[in-house]
Amino acid sequence: MRIQGLNKSFGDLRIFEDFSVEFEEMKTTAVMGASGVGKSTLLNAIAGLTDYTGEIIKEGDISVVFSEPALLKNLSVVKNLEYAVSHAYPNKKIPEDKLNEVLEAVELADRRDALPYQLSTGMAQRVALARGFLYPSRYIVMDEAFRGLDTALKFRLKRYFLNLLSLNPRTVIMITHDLDEALSLSDRVMVLSSRPVRTALDLSLSSDKRTRLPSDPEYMNAASEYMRFIEASI
Repeated sequence: MRIQGLNKSFGDLRIFEDFSVEFEEMKTTAVMGASGVGKSTLLNAIAGLTDYTGEIIKEGDISVVFSEPALLKNLSVVKNLEYAVSHAYPNKKIPEDKLNEVLEAVELADRRDALPYQLSTGMAQRVALARGFLYPSRYIVMDEAFRGLDTALKFRLKRYFLNLLSLNPRTVIMITHDLDEALSLSDRVMVLSSRPVRTALDLSLSSDKRTRLPSDPEYMNAASEYMRFIEASI
């Protein structure tokens, strides 16, 4: 995916001005930056949820995972998943083995017939993750999908995300304010500057996300570089 000359303003407030960036296929990019700089605006432009000028060049559809699960209250877990596909592709049905595979990956096979009110916060967000990966898209954008969760729950959701990604490789662009989340889940960490937005820091990670730990030298080096950047920006 390539963004060329992106421009976006809200009234007199310029968010993006001739902004360009490229996202490597089948890699996960974490987008960081101060609150209000334009991270969600960038994702909304990529997902086609806001107007802009410039070009966003991509091949294939996009699925979105928000910070809130946004499940349909009158549909069961499995019906919520099926609806996401059938709504976009009326003649397409999710193969049962694929549906079961994804439910197993997020450990919800035994809750497939539960309604949203019967799910915990973590379970509901697992359904949202599963829905994002089941939707037949080439790209997934995630807007703070793990925000507001306690440490233990966030740890489990990160594991489910990596399970899904190993089963269904995609190009993922995720917004986060959590450095550990960025360094443990992504291949690249891109930090945005204040408005008008530019890429202020670009970190690459090459080790396997599934086994990457805070004790790994690459993780520690990237974390140190990020902290030096933050200290220099204050």
